[in-house]
Amino acid sequence: MTSRSDTASPEVARALDGSERRVTPNPRRQLIFALLASSMLIFNSQFGMVSVALGPLTADLNAPLRWSGWVLTIFMLGLVISMPVAGRLVERFGARTMFVTGFACFSAASVACAWAPNIYFLILARAVQGAAGGGLMPAGISMIGEVFEGQGRTRAIGLYSAMMPFAAVFGPAVGGLVVEWYGWRTTFGMNAGPGFLACILAFLVLPPGARRPVQRLDFGGIALIGVTITALVFSLTELSQHAIPPDMRIVAAALALFLVAGVGLVVHERRTPVPVIDLDLLTRRPIIATNMLSFFFGAGWMGVVSIMPLYAQTAYGLGVSQSGALAAPRGVLMVAFSSMSAFIVHRTGFRKPILFGLVGLGGSLMVVGLGLHNMQLVGVRIGDFWWLLMVTGAAGIFFGFANPSLNNAGIEVAPDRIAAIVGLRGMFNNLGGTIGVAVAVLIASRTADIVVGLQIAFLVLGAVTIASAAWVPWVPELRGRRRSVSPAPRDEVTEPR
Repeated sequence: MTSRSDTASPEVARALDGSERRVTPNPRRQLIFALLASSMLIFNSQFGMVSVALGPLTADLNAPLRWSGWVLTIFMLGLVISMPVAGRLVERFGARTMFVTGFACFSAASVACAWAPNIYFLILARAVQGAAGGGLMPAGISMIGEVFEGQGRTRAIGLYSAMMPFAAVFGPAVGGLVVEWYGWRTTFGMNAGPGFLACILAFLVLPPGARRPVQRLDFGGIALIGVTITALVFSLTELSQHAIPPDMRIVAAALALFLVAGVGLVVHERRTPVPVIDLDLLTRRPIIATNMLSFFFGAGWMGVVSIMPLYAQTAYGLGVSQSGALAAPRGVLMVAFSSMSAFIVHRTGFRKPILFGLVGLGGSLMVVGLGLHNMQLVGVRIGDFWWLLMVTGAAGIFFGFANPSLNNAGIEVAPDRIAAIVGLRGMFNNLGGTIGVAVAVLIASRTADIVVGLQIAFLVLGAVTIASAAWVPWVPELRGRRRSVSPAPRDEVTEPR
């Protein structure tokens, strides 16, 4: 059988044999990185803040719980749908244009969320927030790829990627204080000023970014992506209803729509000259592996971030402030180990950190699912709060260590398609998180005791996360890793045999 790399394009072949073109470093690259990273921190903190504000906003807007849950879900769906689209738009309009446009729309939608008169308007504004933010990661990594070179690029991408999970766990700690002192609307309104300021600075500082030839956008593919993913998540949401029995006719109809739209999406993308999802790119073995690992990492990590506060309150009797406090140390550890891993990735390669992170994260989830109380270590009794802090902190360490490698792996297989690759990877990561949380809620809601249901959900998420390590051998490894200080080697990536 002919290997994909045997028939690769000249650009891919040059990447595989280590002869990719060198990038001229931008003298303002540190300032560019700081602006991009700060913007990502603002955007991703929003999700964690809203998770804490969900109860107060539900009461203030007199919203049914079934609809208030969509305040979280619709944001994730917006990300899932827009990220592969954003990869194409970055290639067409340039990274700076997409970054500024996306962040401006996010800031405007934040103002709309803060002003929302009812739950339905808030859900619509949240959808715009998620969709607008979908282009930030592909555009940001694309610009980093242009202004950094060699080992500096790998490290910068790793550090930039760390902003997303760090903000997801940092957000609840800050959001809890903001909601308590100023109300839930402030968690949205506080983004507007820094957001618009960042847009102005972006026009002055960021490079315009390379563009590919103008091509027609695949609006049909965009619509089919939205229908496919929304139908699947809606069916899981309907099944998880516990106040009233779920309507199985609605569930069946949603699942049927998911299947029909999914098949239609594949057929449409194969026939479209310039599809929104590049199936040729998506079906390459290294890209398959990294996307699947991103999916399962997303499911496991969002299980820790999204479900842990509820589990800590119901299973351990912790207060709202205590359950929110679990997030801050976890975030600090995650960022610390992510930063360290980004600097040593040229010694470790990609596969070892990813495997270590998968097994460690999955193991941490399963330990949480055991529901252990009043633990003792070396004869010292550990309170429930400190026990949960230790276990979830360990999850942050494992995820942080793997994150830079996961975000870098496979990019050099097609260096001219960085934005498209990152867009697809982000879609799979957010899709994994969305489905993982939906499945966990489904398990918990269908169990007589919610604590037992959440424990089963953690055990399932942990086991699936560990099992996904089967994809690691397919990850393209980084060769030519630095072993001395003499001359800096070129990054070389080889596909697994």
